[in-house]
Amino acid sequence: MIETQTKPTAREETSVDDVRRIREQFDRESGGDIRKHVEQTNRVVEELRDKLGLNIVQPPPHRKLRDGTGG
Repeated sequence: MIETQTKPTAREETSVDDVRRIREQFDRESGGDIRKHVEQTNRVVEELRDKLGLNIVQPPPHRKLRDGTGG
């Protein structure tokens, strides 16, 4: 019988892991106060938007769906 390695390999870090770490840090710093958490998040987003030269993109207007009755 052939033996195989059962030791799990280290998982590669992803951008989701980065976001999770930052979100957890903000939560600790805000003491669970969601308002402070949101304010801190918005500050960071604004700084990065300016630094990267990004613009806010407005979603397209909501289109009313037709029901097929011609009305």
